[in-house]
Parts: sequence; C-alpha cells; structure tokens
Amino acid sequence: ILVINAENEGLDSELHLTINGGCIQIESGNDGINTNEDGVSVTTINGGTVSLLVNGSTGEGDGIDSNGWLVINGGIVNASACSDSMDAGIDSDKGIHINGGTVIAGGNMLDEIADSKQTYAVFTTMETIKGGTEISVKNESGEIVAGTTIANDCTCLAVSSADLLPGTYTL
Repeated sequence: ILVINAENEGLDSELHLTINGGCIQIESGNDGINTNEDGVSVTTINGGTVSLLVNGSTGEGDGIDSNGWLVINGGIVNASACSDSMDAGIDSDKGIHINGGTVIAGGNMLDEIADSKQTYAVFTTMETIKGGTEISVKNESGEIVAGTTIANDCTCLAVSSADLLPGTYTL
C-alpha cells in the first residue's frame, strides 16, 4: 500500500505516469494525480486500486488531472474531486479513454470521455450528492452494477465497469 497525504498535489509527474498494480491511496489539497506536460503527458492505469480524495485545502483540485491523455485499461479507480470548485473526478485535456476496469469519479464537472472500449454512464444532478452518501447504479432489472460511498459532495458522477452494458440505468 502506498499512502500519500499532500498539502498540494498528491502524485505529480512532469511527463508520463503508468500504474500497473498495487494499492494507492491519496488525499491531497489539489489534484490527486497530475501529469502536467501540456498536450504530451499520458496517465495510464492498467491495474491495482487507486483511491483519490481531494480535500480542497487549496480551493480546487481534480481527482486525476492529465494535461495530455488519460487511459484506464484495468484496475479500480475511485476519485473524488474538490467539492468546492468546478473540478472533475477524472480530467484530461486531450481525451479520456476507459478500456477496462471499474471507475467511479465524482466532481462538479466532466471532461468528455472519448473512444472508450468499455461502456460508461455519466450522471449529472440538479441537487448535490452529499459526501458520505452511499450510491449504487442499477440496471433495468434493478441489479446493482456499481456502487460506492461518495467521499466529497458532487453534482457529476462518471461510472464505468465491465458489468455496465448498453441500456438504461438509475442512480
């Protein structure tokens, strides 16, 4: 287990970052993970469990912020952006690609998810989902396909898992 508690950004890379496995828990004042070479950086998650909580002590912060591309091929990603700003659980300047794994990302905005090989759902709410609320995503048969306890207040939730197939879902 890698545990990071940071006043600013939790895990920061000037160029690329690849996570292949393990358990990473980050609580940060700003972005939980940041790869910051504009238009070049690639953040890739191939496996493991990545839990990101942005406590907002700097007044802002995305769960994952890639100034290039974000590619999730596997693993579990649970990301909570700063609840007091217009930030996203997962944020990328050049594109978010979810090809596998389980992703639950909450924030107050959403960057477009593009060219993903795995089904995803985006829920936006008129009322704030309060931090500490247990949420579940259910298919048309009422079966839970994804769920977690939301860490921070949010109005936008992106969810993806192998159990999420094209269809109608409720939050």
